[in-house]
Amino acid sequence: MIDLPPARVLVRRLTVLLALAILLAPAGLHAQSAVPADPPAAAQPAPQGAPETPPQDTPSQAPSGDDNMVAPPVVDPKGVETQAISPMTDPLKRPDGFGDPAEMKPVPVLMKKAHATWDEAFPTIVATLKEIDAEMARLKLKPAGASFVIYTTTDDLGFDFEAAVPFEGATTEKPQSGVEFSASPAGKALRFTHRGPYDAMDPTYEQIANLLDAKDLEAEDLYVEEYRSDPRTTSPDDLVIDIWVPLK
Repeated sequence: MIDLPPARVLVRRLTVLLALAILLAPAGLHAQSAVPADPPAAAQPAPQGAPETPPQDTPSQAPSGDDNMVAPPVVDPKGVETQAISPMTDPLKRPDGFGDPAEMKPVPVLMKKAHATWDEAFPTIVATLKEIDAEMARLKLKPAGASFVIYTTTDDLGFDFEAAVPFEGATTEKPQSGVEFSASPAGKALRFTHRGPYDAMDPTYEQIANLLDAKDLEAEDLYVEEYRSDPRTTSPDDLVIDIWVPLK
């Protein structure tokens, strides 16, 4: 049973007290409230000098103070449905792909924006992920899934990116040090898998561009790398990265 809010309890208590007052009142009061047998003209006048009795409110009339008394709404919590993660959605179990149509599912992440030169690209990405890890530990949250790197702008010298780490748990504190609460990218995209060093990804991206041209597809100005192997601890030669290419 859901507990009533304090204001609603007060209204119910006032109603019960009013009913008790009517039931426990003297018999004379009940007689006065009934319709008189004789016409009003036959009623006995009050003795001279006696104070006039003010008209009494009927039980149906609520005190004026109750007009401003509004009970807050009752919140009915709803159940949350959960589903087991399938191999196609679990990044650690899903098979490799090359141009496979798929859909990115949004998950809560801690995100930090950063900039890197191409010469220091991978060390900068790993360092940014570790900064997020430190903030996640301070907030007492737990990492829950593969990390993301979202490329927002690129040029010949370097690129701007957003590093994102999925998490689970809750906190009342706000992130610090440039870290923000956010969500991972979502929507339909093509998925390509790269295995091997980060520095050897250029051929993979060239193959992606060739496939898009061959199929006359236009990609968004956004590329998402999902690190199925942990870039903080995995040997560069053993990296497994899914590249998501959102389409216009």
